[in-house]
Amino acid sequence: MVVLGPNALGYVNTAAKVALKPFQPGEDLLPGRIAVVSQSGNVTVQIMNMARSFDVGLSFAVSTGNEMDVSVGDVVDFLAEDEATDAIAVFAESFKDPQAFLEASRRARANGKLVVCLKVGRSEAAARAALAHTGSLVGNDEVIDAFLRSAGVVRVSSLEDLLTVADTYAHTGPIDRGAALLTISGGTCDIVADRAEDVGLAMPEFASETVTALKEILPSFASVHNPLDITGAAVTDATLFARALETVVEDAGIGVVVAAQEIDHQAENLEWGLECVASMSAVAQRSEVPVVLANTSVRHLTPRVREIRREVGAPALFGGVDRILPAIRQIQEWSVHRHDDAPREAGAVELPSVARTGSWTERICRPLLESAGIPVAPGQVVTSADEAAAVAADWDDPVVIKVLSDDILHKTEVGGVALGVAPCDVGEQAQAMLDRVSAAAPGATIEGLLVGPQRPDGIDLLVGVVREPGWGNVLAIGLGGVWTEVLQDVQRVALPADEGEVERALRSLRAWPLLDGARGAAPVDVEGLVTAIVRIADLSLVLGDGLAAFEVNPLRVTEGGVEALDAAVVWSASS
Repeated sequence: MVVLGPNALGYVNTAAKVALKPFQPGEDLLPGRIAVVSQSGNVTVQIMNMARSFDVGLSFAVSTGNEMDVSVGDVVDFLAEDEATDAIAVFAESFKDPQAFLEASRRARANGKLVVCLKVGRSEAAARAALAHTGSLVGNDEVIDAFLRSAGVVRVSSLEDLLTVADTYAHTGPIDRGAALLTISGGTCDIVADRAEDVGLAMPEFASETVTALKEILPSFASVHNPLDITGAAVTDATLFARALETVVEDAGIGVVVAAQEIDHQAENLEWGLECVASMSAVAQRSEVPVVLANTSVRHLTPRVREIRREVGAPALFGGVDRILPAIRQIQEWSVHRHDDAPREAGAVELPSVARTGSWTERICRPLLESAGIPVAPGQVVTSADEAAAVAADWDDPVVIKVLSDDILHKTEVGGVALGVAPCDVGEQAQAMLDRVSAAAPGATIEGLLVGPQRPDGIDLLVGVVREPGWGNVLAIGLGGVWTEVLQDVQRVALPADEGEVERALRSLRAWPLLDGARGAAPVDVEGLVTAIVRIADLSLVLGDGLAAFEVNPLRVTEGGVEALDAAVVWSASS
């Protein structure tokens, strides 16, 4: 026997007209292309009521409750193959089986179905990773966010956005080009232009032939650009909006058209409004480019407005332009990557025969990085101050000295790093470091020192990985040193990941202009940087399930190349 629940409110299948769920009185529940899946029974009812109030059609509404048997992932897996469903709206407090949910979401994406998720319940980074800097940058919620994104799940932060994104996709499907907006209000044009810029929504200028055609249709005082104000002349010419719309949908640069105005509400009382919305809907129905009707703001739907929408087949959306424009932007982003192949598996690396407990510091990590093809700054391990002096005696460049101890992860906090040391002073500085570290960390076992030439200046990045049980490894990339935590300029990528995903993450950093050669500076070796980061990410996967955190900090990049200057591996207590 398969159990849905307990502590659930059942389900509704509108296509089959089966309602094994308590129903509140109110408007009819329309059949549609959106499925709702929620762990909370009450939230399921809230979403259903919102859909009923705003004439949004649903295919399914399922409450999974405490998930003794059937989980959210199971329902999404079913819906991924359901012919009546185009968009799957998920409300989740936790995931019983994260991998099952991710696999189901990937199947849905492969079948052209959008999964949009409101995941609630955020927590701080787990203590298992707090020993490494990466732990303070990648909390549990960031891990979940990265994995949802990798599986093609669009994440939102409110119930209204959950329904808006799903409803928009149910009308538009994938959107692979820019958006256009038509209205009869200059003020609405200004609102839309600002909001589109805020969310990064591309609204390209119309092609020259489109501009020419629109000028022949619109009044002489109209200004033809995107977003387009067709002017109040539409009030005296009920077909003007539709004729302008029919011209814009032929523009090769436009992938979706939004007609924003409360015309369907005006149709309730005005003959021109009814004619206008009917002619616009007719254009939308025969257009190869998706056309949607949006209210400038959320409006109450009277019974007559509902009737008009159904009579003319108006492609009306829920939400108002302030929510619909971000929804379109998210669908555009999803559409770009909807055919992405699954990332390749990491290559094999021979691991050292060392106990997987506590932490591995540079003494173990240096040869490990080298075996994985990750460039490492030159250096030599010594066991005494005299040996350090002998190694540096023939060097001309300034020297770096670092203490080596698996008991000391953050060397600078105990005085375990010295930079720019003159070669003649290495012996004295090395002994002073050993004394200083012994006093600051009396219980630490010191294996020796690492001595090497100081490296050329460059841009330092922190590249780290944390492992979240049940989910997997997540890569974090940000500026190295104190800047990472101070600026919180970090990009996170679920692993495994390929070069394209890593480069997109780098380009999404606010610090990207520094890497790209801001203000006349030479750009760094981006190709080498991406390759090194992918190899670090792959190595984290080879390290296995016992990993808690692995980071290279800093990874220095210059115009000429990339080098790891320090690295550490932290193992979980149960490994």
